[in-house]
Amino acid sequence: AVKSNQQRMNYTGLNTKPYTLAAFVISGMYAGLAGGLLASMDPLAGAERMQWTASGEVVLMTILGGAGTLLGPVLGAGFIKYFENIFSKINDNVLHGWFSFMPDGIEDFIITIIHPFVGKGWHLTLGLLFMLVVIFLPGGLVEGGQRIGRLFGRKKSDPETPDGKTTPAE
Repeated sequence: AVKSNQQRMNYTGLNTKPYTLAAFVISGMYAGLAGGLLASMDPLAGAERMQWTASGEVVLMTILGGAGTLLGPVLGAGFIKYFENIFSKINDNVLHGWFSFMPDGIEDFIITIIHPFVGKGWHLTLGLLFMLVVIFLPGGLVEGGQRIGRLFGRKKSDPETPDGKTTPAE
């Protein structure tokens, strides 16, 4: 209730300041821990860490994984970093190797089409994947996992009622 409507909680007589302060301090502790671990694991602090895209990437990870869930941002971070490593390593030489079985004109055409989506342009692929997830899975990857779980977790219908419908008790 403190998260959704602080003013209403104040009207009921509950002081929300200690709860919001505690949430702020706990999030600051986790941010400090993350920064300390980053500094110990990656000694090169480049200017790219200070760009606006770094904070936008965290929001993207949260939305992609599933906002409002504990596991969602972790899944989103893994998804983004995995695809970043995959798509940023693909260059023209790799593409030519993949499509070398095709005639030269068609190979060059396909590589021209795919080239903007890989290598330094992997952000475009990430944007397309993000759009697909937002359109088809508004709850993120967690919702996709829940849909798959419901699909495979359905119980079989009762053998007495072959159509699966239940009859009211008499």
